[in-house]
Amino acid sequence: MNGSAPRRRLGRVVRLRLLPLVLCVVTVAGAAFFAVAGISSEERRDREWRAAEPCPAGVTVADRADCVVTVPAVIESTRAKLNKSDRDDWLYFSGGTPVERLNVSYDTANAFEHGDHVTLTWWRGDLMRVASARHTADEDVPRPGSAAGGVVFLILAAGVVAVLALVRPRRDGRPVAADEPLPPSVLTFLLPLVVAALWTVPLAGVRPGRTVATWVAAAGVLLVLGLLAHAWQVSGRTAPLEPRPLPPGEDVIVPASFLQEAPRDPNLQGTHVVVGAGPMAVLYHGGPGRLGAKEIAVGRFSVQGLRRPTRLLERNVPAHWYVAELMDSKTPVRLAAAPADLLLLVQELRRAELGVPS
Repeated sequence: MNGSAPRRRLGRVVRLRLLPLVLCVVTVAGAAFFAVAGISSEERRDREWRAAEPCPAGVTVADRADCVVTVPAVIESTRAKLNKSDRDDWLYFSGGTPVERLNVSYDTANAFEHGDHVTLTWWRGDLMRVASARHTADEDVPRPGSAAGGVVFLILAAGVVAVLALVRPRRDGRPVAADEPLPPSVLTFLLPLVVAALWTVPLAGVRPGRTVATWVAAAGVLLVLGLLAHAWQVSGRTAPLEPRPLPPGEDVIVPASFLQEAPRDPNLQGTHVVVGAGPMAVLYHGGPGRLGAKEIAVGRFSVQGLRRPTRLLERNVPAHWYVAELMDSKTPVRLAAAPADLLLLVQELRRAELGVPS
């Protein structure tokens, strides 16, 4: 028993502080790398495409040459059918020249019409561009920024999901002790990832020069590391939970609700509970005053324990609230409120149960 408490504290530090920190560092490092370096295959293909020169006379599309082949053509008709694949979108050419038809994207097929004089640009056997006097449609032109931006977004999204799974309070009905510290806020470790997304995704999409990208990434990483250091400090300062203070002789009204009717008192439904200057009572408003208050017969309730909400029983209870298990004679009754508020109400219920004055 003596060794179980240190082990629980160590497990808490690892799960709620160390693992989110490591996940955030790895996520930001991966996002920064792809924001600066991009996708190597797309980057290389983009550089080669930009450096490609027009082919000399006599080179045809079938040669799949590294140079650029440009062929004139006249559109005879188009077929654009919006679907999940681009296999049913076509350009048809007058006289079957240079080919009878070409399978293209929906946007390209929809951009041209009968009689348009176009130029078809091929590179390495792939159709790269269809251009007319009024419109240019890129087909297989490399877009390294789109690929890198997508990878960066997926990395950050995976990091956010992993951190949420670790830090987010679980609605699993787990019992909690009155002196149990609250877990760190979800935003503690999500804020650095959000800030990282604000510069990594645009940087990956814009694809500036490597020098500019490196300096932007360096500044962004330093900012995120500062936020992570702050998150580590904040997540470590989770003091034991204490009841909300009750000023002597004054009423305190807290958002709270009984989750089902008590058998001997069916009028305990409400949105708030008032305690302090007068008897504990249920309200349908947040004050001020006790207008419409319904008194709670506190002496007959015994407190069995506290727990987190469960998904099935308390779907309408906020995830950060606690649920107090009460007993009215032999009938269980549940009372839900924010942790500090619920501890105050439980404290008053226990005093009434023991006959101790407030």
